[in-house]
Amino acid sequence: MPEALRITLIVLGSILAAWLLLLILDLIFVGSYLTIFKKHRKAMVVILYTKLENMKKLFALVKQSGINIDNRLVAILNDIDERDFEDPSSQACNKSNASLSYLKDEIMFVVNQHPDLTNDPEFVQVKSNIIESDSIYRNNVTMYNADVLGYNYWIRFFPCKFIFKLFRVKKKEIIS
Repeated sequence: MPEALRITLIVLGSILAAWLLLLILDLIFVGSYLTIFKKHRKAMVVILYTKLENMKKLFALVKQSGINIDNRLVAILNDIDERDFEDPSSQACNKSNASLSYLKDEIMFVVNQHPDLTNDPEFVQVKSNIIESDSIYRNNVTMYNADVLGYNYWIRFFPCKFIFKLFRVKKKEIIS
């Protein structure tokens, strides 16, 4: 075999081996991000369920203490469908989470006008659970969004981008 052909085959083989190594590395990163997304999704679902249950407890405590709650707020609470939480990146989940935040603000405004309830230990516990759930959810969304950016980078990584386009792998959207 001529020397030039052998050198050409070695160079082409080296380029192909480097590309395959990059592809394997890329697939490992994409796979690990998909695993992380499942964990984030489960965590967000649990947090949102907890937030909803605590909101229901808070409404019950307020009603039990004799404070009148606007029927519109009760209707908003009853309209929240727990199944919306199954996909935290969906519009339905964003809407339900926004409703929960709105309800929290409104009910806290009502409760703050009644100091006798704000001293109730059960109320203090439920209120702190809701505030903590909000904080944990925001942290989880921040981590999820950071992982979305990493995932989107790796599926658009130049040497391997056409493979993901070939299989129509879609970019993930961040959660607002």
